[in-house]
Amino acid sequence: MTSRREFLKRTVATGIAAAIIRPVAGAAQMVDARPGRIAQTVLGPLDASKLGFTLTHEHIADGPDFHLPKWPKAWGGRAEFTAKAVEKLKLVRAAGIGTIADLTPYDVGRDIRFLQEVSQKSGLTMIASTGQRFFPPVSHVAMPARTIQGLAEYFASEIQQGIDGTGVKAGVIKIGIAAKAPTPLEETGLRAAARTCKATRVPLRIHTRAADRAGESLAVILENEGVDPARISFDHSDDSGEMDYFLALARRGYCLGMDHVHRGISPNFKPSFERRAECIKRLIDAGFAEKIFLSQDSEFGGSLLPQDAKAWRDKIDPPDGMLFVQRKLIPHLRQIGVSDHAIHTMTVENPRRFFGLS
Repeated sequence: MTSRREFLKRTVATGIAAAIIRPVAGAAQMVDARPGRIAQTVLGPLDASKLGFTLTHEHIADGPDFHLPKWPKAWGGRAEFTAKAVEKLKLVRAAGIGTIADLTPYDVGRDIRFLQEVSQKSGLTMIASTGQRFFPPVSHVAMPARTIQGLAEYFASEIQQGIDGTGVKAGVIKIGIAAKAPTPLEETGLRAAARTCKATRVPLRIHTRAADRAGESLAVILENEGVDPARISFDHSDDSGEMDYFLALARRGYCLGMDHVHRGISPNFKPSFERRAECIKRLIDAGFAEKIFLSQDSEFGGSLLPQDAKAWRDKIDPPDGMLFVQRKLIPHLRQIGVSDHAIHTMTVENPRRFFGLS
């Protein structure tokens, strides 16, 4: 028998979901959000089976407005920056990458028109994100709201109506949590993202401090919100290197973004490249290949800067840029016994299922 408290809790939750997804005058009707068929890209809806090999956590430029001050008119300005981006992205496409999920939300300089242009000209499919990062570089753009409901409605509007008046819709939600446990404001954003994910079924990717096992504290909040763990990825998870941490989250149904593996090459970062790769294999051997994503959290725009302006980014970007996973990580995984089937699962099937809506 349902108690009065349980009834009221469900009623309130239903009301919040309805408020998040309510139609707005002149807006397109929201797509039915059962997972599995359509991915929302910057060029419109796409059959998710056509995403192909997908990098699930990247940054094309953290917004050209962030880089263009370092790319003055003497170097060609925005037009040259865009042209160089298209040129390099064509190489990424030719190497077999089909899709990039750009996890740059509005507060760190997202430029949706730039993403749309370089996607169209390069032939590389891109998925844009809504959400909030909450930590530097701090944008000049003010937060749209500081309440759970207000942020949830903002995220939903970028999913349903489009971003910055373009009609280009976000296909993923991104939240950044900087430390082991969220600040009160970060928790507000996390709960807003969880409710938007629950109401729209658009998936949620979370920047986590895995070295401090942050996924454990975040999972408590997410489960309190009743969101489906299969629609959530704890990104940068390989910064942990602790198998009990990975296995506990995977068993609860969460996905794990392994996208800092390249950092393990440097002696300044732990765990090592070999340990990160070993953990991926052990997760696969434990039956969790369907919970793993491979990417490299590359900040692509930094690679377009003139040499004297990009040293600050070279310290953490992968040595092969957006081709590190293909050129270095996957060959190493094969060498240590990971099958081609498991690699296809992590790079093609998992993104198709995760980003797919119907």
